[in-house]
Amino acid sequence: MRAVFLVPFLCLAACSQPTTTGNSEVDINDAADRAQGDISTYNKVDNATEVATNGGTAPAATDEPPLAPAEPGQPGGLPDDRTPVSEGKFTPDSAQGAANVVQIYFASIEGGKYAAARALWGNGGADSKMSPAAFSGSFDKYKEYHANIGGPGEIEGAAGSRYVSVPVQVYARLKDGRPDYQTGTVVLRRTVVDGSTPEQRKWHIYSIDLKPAPGKGGAKPGADSGTGVGDSGTPPVVSARYRCMDGTKFGVRFDNRADTAAITRNGRIVATLDGQKPASGIWYKQGRYELRGKGDAATLTTPGQPPIACTVIR
Repeated sequence: MRAVFLVPFLCLAACSQPTTTGNSEVDINDAADRAQGDISTYNKVDNATEVATNGGTAPAATDEPPLAPAEPGQPGGLPDDRTPVSEGKFTPDSAQGAANVVQIYFASIEGGKYAAARALWGNGGADSKMSPAAFSGSFDKYKEYHANIGGPGEIEGAAGSRYVSVPVQVYARLKDGRPDYQTGTVVLRRTVVDGSTPEQRKWHIYSIDLKPAPGKGGAKPGADSGTGVGDSGTPPVVSARYRCMDGTKFGVRFDNRADTAAITRNGRIVATLDGQKPASGIWYKQGRYELRGKGDAATLTTPGQPPIACTVIR
């Protein structure tokens, strides 16, 4: 997995979220030095045990032509953020600490360490909406799997929680030899309310929204939000982004198992709507929120506002 210059820290050797006390600082230069010595053996350690435990198959190396993910700023690439990133120390509860969790997550997947990756989701992995076996099995279609991680956004707060978004670029190869390029965002969450446990105060993955990279022959539209669910049948979770007539944007996380649609703005869920029974298309409603649509077109109604026409962002 290649680390983009926007994230100058790499803590892969542990393959788990760093254990900290309070807001202990982490020296990223020391971490980088340690990782440099361990990265060559990282994927070889306990992979057989990990895969056997979780029922999956670690993506294997290949002699096929190398994958070619788009460069930052290009279609299908990460944002071309040229803002210098501090090379000093960072605390685990900082935005850089959140991006480090994303780095560890995708490194774990690359190495076939699926239990470690799933554990980085909230609630001990339950927020992935997949059992350990289903999670690991969702990557069986890949021969190899890699990711580039971009610089984190600003930390946002709401209702006793903190959120931060991290851009991601996935470049993988399916077992039939086809490349699979995806781009999207990982949203992380941590709790800050009084009485929360140390584990709850750590950054955990809240959602992953990955879509086929423009012009790169990515996975089929309608694929799951990034955990790697196979293409057959209806995917358990589908994410979409919409732009409305007034210029506003919002995201929707469709959970086909729970028959719900979570409306998100800036990576934060503002309402979770329950599925209704439309004659065709989609229809979700909860209180004064309502979402109707068919194809790429949708109409969103929010409290105190008239319905507004919106379109899927491709």
